[in-house]
Amino acid sequence: MIVEWLAAVTFGFAMRFGQVFLESALTLLVGVVTAGVFRRMLGPEGTCRLFGRGWRGLLRGWSAGMLLPVCSLGVIPVAREMRRAGVPGGTVLSFVLAAPLLNPISFLYGLTLAEPVVIGCFAVASLAVSTLAGSAWDRLFESHSSQQVMPVEKPPAVGLRRLAAVAVTAAKYAWGLPTLYYVIGLTGSALLAAAIPNGALQTTMRHEDPWSPLLMSAIATPIYSSPLPGMQKIGLMFDHGNSHGAAFILFILGIGTNLGLLLWMLLSFGFRFLVWLASVFVLVLGLAYGAESLLYPEGKRQEDHTHAFDDYTCPFSLGPPSNLPERVAKKVQEQFGPLEQYAVTALGLLAATSVLVRKWDREGQIERWLTTVPASHRSSWMNRKVPGPVLGICMILGLIIFSVAGAYVYYPPTEQALTELSQLRTEVIIGVRLGKSREAIRDLERMDDVTRRLEVGAIIRRFRYDPEAAKSSEELRQAIEELRDHLLADDVDAARARLNEFDTRYATCRDHFRRDS
Repeated sequence: MIVEWLAAVTFGFAMRFGQVFLESALTLLVGVVTAGVFRRMLGPEGTCRLFGRGWRGLLRGWSAGMLLPVCSLGVIPVAREMRRAGVPGGTVLSFVLAAPLLNPISFLYGLTLAEPVVIGCFAVASLAVSTLAGSAWDRLFESHSSQQVMPVEKPPAVGLRRLAAVAVTAAKYAWGLPTLYYVIGLTGSALLAAAIPNGALQTTMRHEDPWSPLLMSAIATPIYSSPLPGMQKIGLMFDHGNSHGAAFILFILGIGTNLGLLLWMLLSFGFRFLVWLASVFVLVLGLAYGAESLLYPEGKRQEDHTHAFDDYTCPFSLGPPSNLPERVAKKVQEQFGPLEQYAVTALGLLAATSVLVRKWDREGQIERWLTTVPASHRSSWMNRKVPGPVLGICMILGLIIFSVAGAYVYYPPTEQALTELSQLRTEVIIGVRLGKSREAIRDLERMDDVTRRLEVGAIIRRFRYDPEAAKSSEELRQAIEELRDHLLADDVDAARARLNEFDTRYATCRDHFRRDS
């Protein structure tokens, strides 16, 4: 029994670590590049001017956080540069609390949830939490906290050297001291998931259980989740009639925190941070219980179990170890899609650059070269001198535009999504009829995701919401969930009996979206 448990936990940890690393790659890459822009283009003065002070700074911190596509790991390098530049602590904390929660892609995904108005309430609540918490820090602790005095640095030379300086700074954030925080965040999340037995959370987080928000707090705080997968789990909670208070906790603490981020905040702000953090927890819990009583719809049907939290538990049950290494490799490879491949490659190149710079440039010659204006430098109409802050703001706006453009890539046109949905539907039917449960479950999970991307893709291209089409996709997802439950219970005969209803709902959903296109 002990050997089986160790095998399940060890390989479960390996799988969860690989999955959360790939999940974080793209948003972490955005974070390290943004930190390089802040330091080398905006500079301390430009960064402070961008965020400002007082209530204006708190609101700017929340707004910038909601627009930048970073996660609770990717926010660390950006917050470090803000802190280094002398941005008030309250504004930094407001940014840190808001940045991981929403971005344009995850917010659009919220439109496909059973009750999208709740996501609007969640966003407003995040504004309240971040601004109130930031204001409390400035009033109670900022006057007593000591700002680290950083040496004045020469700005990089204009032209390609300035771009190279951004790349070098991003490389140091990709592989250096901040890496320790990233590893702690990912390791803590994977360890907790591996330690929780498989399926242990499937009957938890129920609406009538008053302990649900507290239980979710204990799980969500150390767990890492990037914005989009976190929003997907919140959607499943709404679909299954789970606690709205627990969903709010998952939104604020599950998406917004991890152990690495909390450690950085503690080391950066001192032990007063623990007092402040406790008050934030009390505020978030109070809002969670308020959401439970105010936002939960009357007569909402509650499922007796849910698979929304399966990623927060060990993927393997106790039993004789059976091809665990191959199963881990296959599952992680499934998540290693094109976007993850590009992001991991870019992070790897930045990390290699950081290692080479630290090893071969101990005397800082590269730094001096980057900040030295060439004697032969001459400006022309093709090579005009543009102030660093202007370029910095343009690059930040470019990141925001990139995230909006990414929404149109991630949420495909209607016909493209319907074609993918048709292919998956065929594979599901074949898998169920042949008894290939594992392959059918995988295709059903992909179908659920495609139906949601189908909805958002239609909305952002037609600029209107079709209730009938949304209802048909919701009914299809219910059929997908029922079919998946039978397969997970190894009841293939029951799954085969549901194929006709599944196919009918698929056809209805397809016809609604095609008619409206």
